[in-house]
Amino acid sequence: MNIGINASFLNERPTGVGVYTREIATRLCALHAETFIFTSVLFHTVRKACIKRTPVALRGSVKLSSNLLRMVYENTLLPFAIKRQGIDVLFCPILEFPFVPSTRLVVTVHDLHPLYFPKQFGLAARHFRIALKLLPMYASRVIVSSHFVKREIIKMLPFDSERIDVLPLGCNPAVFHPRAIGTRQDFLKTYGLEEPFILAVGSLFPYKNIKTLLNAFLEIRGKIPHCLIIIGSKELSSEHLIEDERIRYLGYVEKEDIAKFYSYADLFVHPSFTEGFGMTVLEAMACGVPVISSHGGSLPEVVGDAGMLFDPYDSTSLGQLILTVLTNKRLRSELVEKGIEQVKKFSWDKTAEGVLESCKKAAR
Repeated sequence: MNIGINASFLNERPTGVGVYTREIATRLCALHAETFIFTSVLFHTVRKACIKRTPVALRGSVKLSSNLLRMVYENTLLPFAIKRQGIDVLFCPILEFPFVPSTRLVVTVHDLHPLYFPKQFGLAARHFRIALKLLPMYASRVIVSSHFVKREIIKMLPFDSERIDVLPLGCNPAVFHPRAIGTRQDFLKTYGLEEPFILAVGSLFPYKNIKTLLNAFLEIRGKIPHCLIIIGSKELSSEHLIEDERIRYLGYVEKEDIAKFYSYADLFVHPSFTEGFGMTVLEAMACGVPVISSHGGSLPEVVGDAGMLFDPYDSTSLGQLILTVLTNKRLRSELVEKGIEQVKKFSWDKTAEGVLESCKKAAR
């Protein structure tokens, strides 16, 4: 069985779905020798023979031009490349696939955000809506990362629940683990920062709800010595972001440095209105930082009892929760211990094995 991976959207600075695609593609190539990745990005962790180069112009999941070019590519050149390579199953890590498929499809649906927040995704939301409608007709199997997303799909589409595989995401322990506190000050100086700080990580789409976190921080800033550090692209925000001397927006940060930010933070806050999974919550817990998360979407599945949950529409309750965690040492220690145990339930190896099994079911 030859497996193809449609990773033409990948770029050199992966976040979210890009991390998922890289982790799964690397492991699939190790698990199954006849795996081929259609991408323009180099993978140093797989054999060169596994890479089937695609045009660089296809990279990126937000740019309008890239989305249009990928749509054309997936419905013209990709089917021929699939046939030439003898692909039996095409694994699509995001909801992008040929509308006239030449082989069986296994498609990952991470969330339904483009349906719920169409203005934030522009033209990509229209493509998403079309692809979602075609999914029951063309996809042999669908992969989701949470039971929440599975329920959402079943409510929206005439899709057999037996064809949907729930495969939670993972966390790379080689990268995300507690770092030595002794290097904290020197590391923060390289970014012009001082301790202590509260951390948030994620793209600044409005559904990430950074606004509630900003309001909560401003309500309690006089009671704590902390700064608020937000890692994520400001360009994706369509809202005015509050400027304050104790709020820092850092943009994109390499994963090695993000792991250090997690480790050196006094608290990690994830305020999203909804999530299909919430990978940054896992990463934070793996690095030994207490977590406060909204109860939106799948997040309770990921957090379990290892973090504090709050209503994403209530900035006042979030502010009080932040104060409680920062001032209660015993609670902080309990959250850290529970978080490290919770992360052990999730593994990229397990996810990749599940993807391979989904491909085998599709081939059968």
